[in-house]
Amino acid sequence: MFFHTARRGACSLVAAAVVAAGLLVGGTSAYADEDPRIEQYRQALAALKPLVRQPVCDQVPEPGRWLDAGEPDEGADDVIISAHRGALTLAPENTLKSYEYAFAYGVDLVEVDVQQTRDGRFVALHDSTVDRTTNGTGNIADLTFAEVRALNAADYDPWRGGEYDGSQVASLDEILDLARRVGGGLELDIKGSVTEEGQLAELVGRYGLVEESIFNSADPRILVAEPGARLIYNRDLWEPGFLIYEIGQVFKVYGSRLDEYSPESVAAAHDACAVVMPHAYDAGPDQEVAQFQLARSIGADGVQTNQPALIVGAAGEAVDSRIVVRRDRTGDRVCLVNADNGLGFPGKSVHLAKGRGSKSLDLVTGNAGCVTAPGRNWRGASVSFAGDDAVHGSAGRLH
Repeated sequence: MFFHTARRGACSLVAAAVVAAGLLVGGTSAYADEDPRIEQYRQALAALKPLVRQPVCDQVPEPGRWLDAGEPDEGADDVIISAHRGALTLAPENTLKSYEYAFAYGVDLVEVDVQQTRDGRFVALHDSTVDRTTNGTGNIADLTFAEVRALNAADYDPWRGGEYDGSQVASLDEILDLARRVGGGLELDIKGSVTEEGQLAELVGRYGLVEESIFNSADPRILVAEPGARLIYNRDLWEPGFLIYEIGQVFKVYGSRLDEYSPESVAAAHDACAVVMPHAYDAGPDQEVAQFQLARSIGADGVQTNQPALIVGAAGEAVDSRIVVRRDRTGDRVCLVNADNGLGFPGKSVHLAKGRGSKSLDLVTGNAGCVTAPGRNWRGASVSFAGDDAVHGSAGRLH
């Protein structure tokens, strides 16, 4: 499992639990034992800790490094990559195709915005209303599962009128089934419409994905239903190192903005055997690789990204590909797919050559990583993909 740490060489979730208990948390303060929020957090953690079932932490804490880390920790050798709302630059966010494309690049997790419909079903949608990304209107909590699934989840720019127009809002069952098939997990960002967090955890358990997944919530019902569940804590700027260490006894994953982390806070989280995976996307799309590299330089174990292909390439974790030729009534379809899980890569250039290269053509893959070959006169041609930073090259032949 990827949740290990290495050593040297959306709002706070505990805060949410404290607020739920009627305790006010907010503002900034000095890193001092007398800060009243520290005791409030400790009370919230004490209520959750008996419910947690995690492996014994064998890390020897070094409190001095929580104030001055010196040389930063080294993050996990196998970089943890979570694809935010799937591969949202390749397909409409929170659609099944978006998640398929993310897993094609071999990411560990896909981040799923979990909403609950009026009849108690779980779906993937970021907003509390369906207005922004679909052709419908209204609060998702007021709509039935069937009503949500009848909507067009690509009814917004730049997807409106394109090849993904008509996509459905993904059901959580679909995403869980996909993750189980490819050996991945879910980062579950649980939204306000969700009222049955225990049932949500049980659903993840039925798919056998509790160990592979993480829950962005402090609701104790998750741990009651699945004591082995891993919770995410979204870092703020005020927490002193000793409190980060204490939070890490319960919350085994640290997330949120990169600018809220330092080598010292990462060291404190690692001392609790927690992993650190901040956002890479907050500084904008052009800065994701630089943000990923900065995160790794201070000891982060991975990141959450809007562009999984870029981060997979920057991490040096390119995946293998293969070329598959499928014949249907429209002709030969050339598909570039992940060699292990069969999921396609859109937007890749494949090269056709015939007659010892005297006749050649470049085509760009589309939906599902496929493109239609130009005609029968190209049968027998070689097909190749040169490879790039994220996907190794491969070759095949038209039948």
